[in-house]
Amino acid sequence: MNKTSAAADVMTVGEFNRRINRLFEQDPEMQRVRVQGEISDFKSYPSGHSYFTLKDDEAAVSCALFRGSAGRLSFTPKSGMKVIVVGKPNVYDKTGRFQLIVTNLEQAGLGDLYLAFQELKKKLSDEGLFAQDRKLTLPYIPKRIIAVTSEKGAVIRDIIHVLQRRYPGFSLLLIPVPVQGKGAELEIAAAIKRANTEKLGDLIIVGRGGGSLEDLQPFNEEIVARAVAGSLIPVISAVGHETDYTIVDFVSDLRAPTPSAAAEVAVPDKKRLLERQEQLSAALELSILRRLESEKNRLRQLRERPVLIQATEFVAPQSRQLTYLKQQLLSEIKRLPREAKNTLLPLQHRLTRPVEQRLAREKNKAELIKSRLENIIRVRVAAKRSACERLIASLDALSPLAILARGYNLTYSENNRLVSSVAEVKSGDKISVLLQDGSLLCDVNKVEYGIKDR
Repeated sequence: MNKTSAAADVMTVGEFNRRINRLFEQDPEMQRVRVQGEISDFKSYPSGHSYFTLKDDEAAVSCALFRGSAGRLSFTPKSGMKVIVVGKPNVYDKTGRFQLIVTNLEQAGLGDLYLAFQELKKKLSDEGLFAQDRKLTLPYIPKRIIAVTSEKGAVIRDIIHVLQRRYPGFSLLLIPVPVQGKGAELEIAAAIKRANTEKLGDLIIVGRGGGSLEDLQPFNEEIVARAVAGSLIPVISAVGHETDYTIVDFVSDLRAPTPSAAAEVAVPDKKRLLERQEQLSAALELSILRRLESEKNRLRQLRERPVLIQATEFVAPQSRQLTYLKQQLLSEIKRLPREAKNTLLPLQHRLTRPVEQRLAREKNKAELIKSRLENIIRVRVAAKRSACERLIASLDALSPLAILARGYNLTYSENNRLVSSVAEVKSGDKISVLLQDGSLLCDVNKVEYGIKDR
């Protein structure tokens, strides 16, 4: 073989791929093949094109279903379906990837994994494990969150990023587990049971990213479902993308469409909590001041009541009437003969003595009432003063300004919003720093991220 003939046998990659396609086109049997298998990792795009893998127990092949052919289908393809693919083989020039160009799809039944999924779903539902009344309530502010997921990949990074944004200073414990492949379900179930046995936290997030039905299979296994259902710690399921559903989603206490969404619902927004605390502190202070003023006015009104100023005034009219009648009686007695006087004097004593005794009793009763009222007022004033002091102490303890006395400070932006992260300001901004005895108006020269030792 000479050099000229050897050079003629050399092809570019593109020529090689096109020659393979011509070989397929020259073979009539390859122009319309029918291949049966199970759809896996089906993905549809806004362009209308869809791509999936057709597999069986021995092999797999990539398939492309373009928009024109997809529009003629009588059903919507999904992962887990058994189908007969009608199409022709092709090698994509740019990547050299072998694939089937699908022109039609025929349903051949449901895939084994999908059937197993439906069977387990019905079994657990009949047992009541999906019932809403058995689901636990999530803690409003969990002391520690447990993440049962892979230590690699975007899931744990997304969870940490959202938690840092919403609630700086959170506590997170990662129990790393494989999230796909044979045996992954055993480790996931063991991690959930360990979190409960050792009481590692008060909220669990179980999750992974999206994938095919096979990738998500560990979360469709009965052992994981029962571990989640039996957890005494509330569980948030964050498996796959928003459209992916697994058995764990149904038995968990809350399903989140994505791991990031799970972190969103796991903790409240700390910045909003602080703003709400300031509002409640101001409202509490105003309420205390109003209550104090109301009690002062009530005490003033009690002090001004006549019964407390001079209790004897209440019996003064009766006392004067009694004195007048007594004088009249004495005058009449003086005008009587001696014998009549001697007869009437004992009667006089018998008549006046009960009145005088009753008058004395009424005076004593009035004095006792006055004493009791004064004691009641003193006790109530002391109780109100003590309650007020406790409320003021509670207000001081809750007030974010209390920490200023310990050397800390609060930083506000130019629009008077509390600054809790350096990401909220930039060089050139004007900020005010509130200290215990005043405030500083500052210009930001430089923003440094991270905490440095001083």
